[in-house]
Amino acid sequence: MPLIPQIGRNHIRIRTLVIGISLFLWAGIIMHLFPFWWMLATSFKATAEVYSNPAGFFPKEVSFASYKLLFGTLTGSKALAAGSIFQYPMTLYIKNSLILSFTTIAIQIPATLLLAYACSRLHYPIARSIIFYLCVATMMIPYQVKMIPVFLMLSHFPWPTDYIPYIPFTSIQFPSFSLIGSFWGIILPITFNGYNFLIMKSSFDTIDKGYIEAARMDGCSEFGIVTHIILPLSRPVIAFVSYQAFIMSWNNFLGPWIILQNVQQKWPLAVIIYQLQAFLTAASSSQATSASAEAMRAAGAGYNALMALALIECIPVFTMFVFFREQIMKGVKIQGLKA
Repeated sequence: MPLIPQIGRNHIRIRTLVIGISLFLWAGIIMHLFPFWWMLATSFKATAEVYSNPAGFFPKEVSFASYKLLFGTLTGSKALAAGSIFQYPMTLYIKNSLILSFTTIAIQIPATLLLAYACSRLHYPIARSIIFYLCVATMMIPYQVKMIPVFLMLSHFPWPTDYIPYIPFTSIQFPSFSLIGSFWGIILPITFNGYNFLIMKSSFDTIDKGYIEAARMDGCSEFGIVTHIILPLSRPVIAFVSYQAFIMSWNNFLGPWIILQNVQQKWPLAVIIYQLQAFLTAASSSQATSASAEAMRAAGAGYNALMALALIECIPVFTMFVFFREQIMKGVKIQGLKA
């Protein structure tokens, strides 16, 4: 149903209203696309032009030097050697981001889905309410508050402290191991997501109980109900939460920065972007010598390379949206109608 009915649109007041709404929406679109356009234009500028005309909306001469630099001469360049970044090919950092993102989806979505189904259909009302509020409560605690306990637990997994208890009546400590510096140290803390749980449970609550009861009468197991009834009926919602999980994992910076620390061969792309931004900021300030700044510019590692790297990071997110666009829009529509 359209916001403004077709009947009466030729009236001067209605037409003025439509024009005003259209102008307002187009203004919002332009405001959102402006940073992207500036980022795109800067990535195609030469390094000298970036520093001489940083606010230019169009490059005077299109240059692909920043992209060639990222995938070629930037690795091992003398300008960035002092900053200890880009010690490995750019494709390694992209591969690390993809591994983290798809592994997170492969673990988080099934775990959250099964918990949401159990909370929606299997428990008694009181137990269901307790589980629901406990899961939603995880959304109220910021990651910055949980950061130190999570780090301690990953350092001496599964004990959330630096003190490892002893086995009773012995002098032997309980087994523990460290997940610091590994991918699992990033993936395990985000195995469950309260936001995705809330969306899935809300979707499962709307499914007709008759389908589930009929399947149980036919002897179908609960896992069979999930795979043959819940999954087909909830495909748009699952696509939506999978896309959300991918974006959160792909753009995750704080977790990899803390857990992986100096293990650069496992850094994702988000950490490399921060490292390059910090290097450029230091090279442009009084903290860096003029020699290092000149070496950086000679290698072509300017803010055009940073914008090119940011655009490269946007490509998988845009690709995932295009691939799941139809299901994602259906999921957004379903959640909007429920609200």
